[in-house]
Amino acid sequence: MRIQKQLLALLLTFIIPAVTAASAPDKMTAEDVIAKHVASIGNAEALAAARTRIAVGNAKALSHSKATRDISGVAQLASDGDKVLLAMIFNLIDYPYEKAGYDGQKMTVALLPTSGSRTSLGDFLVSHDAVFKQGLIGGVLSSAWPLLDSDAKKLKLSFAGTEKIDGREAYKLKYPPPKGAGDFQITLFFDAETFRHVRTEYQYVISNQMGARPSEFGTTNTGSQTRSRTKLVEEFSDFKTESSLTLPHTYRIRFTADEYQRNVLLEWVINFSQFVFNQQIDASAFNVSSGK
Repeated sequence: MRIQKQLLALLLTFIIPAVTAASAPDKMTAEDVIAKHVASIGNAEALAAARTRIAVGNAKALSHSKATRDISGVAQLASDGDKVLLAMIFNLIDYPYEKAGYDGQKMTVALLPTSGSRTSLGDFLVSHDAVFKQGLIGGVLSSAWPLLDSDAKKLKLSFAGTEKIDGREAYKLKYPPPKGAGDFQITLFFDAETFRHVRTEYQYVISNQMGARPSEFGTTNTGSQTRSRTKLVEEFSDFKTESSLTLPHTYRIRFTADEYQRNVLLEWVINFSQFVFNQQIDASAFNVSSGK
C-alpha cells in the first residue's frame, strides 16, 4: 500500500504541472502578450534610440495564379515615427515595382507607368489604408508598429486563444478593425515561447458585389466577376539582433483572392541584409504617388 501511495504521489507531481501549463493560455490576456512581445524586441533604451529605421535586402515576387512566375529584385522598408515606406523594385516593363507609403497624413501607392493602374497589392492597400495608417505593415521592422505604444489597453486588442504556426504554438490577438471597414478582420500572431510577432492576417469578405478583379502582379482589371474574399498575410522569421533590437530578417507577404471560378495567389519574399538606424529620411520619400 505504501508503494502504491508513493507511486501515486510521484505521478501527481508530473500530472499537476502539465495541467497547469495547459491551462496557462486561458489565463493569458492581450496586455500580457503585448508586454512580453515588446520586451522581446529590446529594452526601452534601445527602442527609444532607434528613431528611424531602414532595412534593405533582396526581394522575390512569385505569381501562382497561372504558371509560376519568379521575379527577382531589391526591397526597402523605411520608417520615421508613424511614417512608413515599403518598396520593391523589379525593373520589368510590365511590373517595375511595388511602392506604398504613408507620410503621416496620406497613404499612397505608385501607379504602374505603362497602364496608370494600381497593382493587386496596391489596390488592396489603398482599399484598406489602415494597414499603413495604423502602423501595422512591416510589423516590428517599422518604428510605427502600434504595439510599441506604452498604453497597451487603449489599443483594445482581445486575446483569441492559440494556433499552430509552422508547428509552433502561437498566441492570437484580434486587432479592432477600423470604423466603417465592413467585414475586415485583423489577427496578430505571437510565438508562445519567445513572444515574437510572427504573422499578421488581414481578411476582407465581399458578398454579392461587383468590383475590381486582381490578377497578375501588374494588373487590376475591372470585370463582372464577384470577388468574395481577399486575404493578405505577413509572415516574419529569421530573427537576429540589429543595434540591440531583435528583428526579423525574412519578411513574406501573401495575397490571395477567391473569385467566381477563379483564384489569385501572389507572394513576395524579402530577405533583409542591411539595417540602418537614425539616418535622416526626407519626408517626401514617404509619398510615392509620383511613382519615383
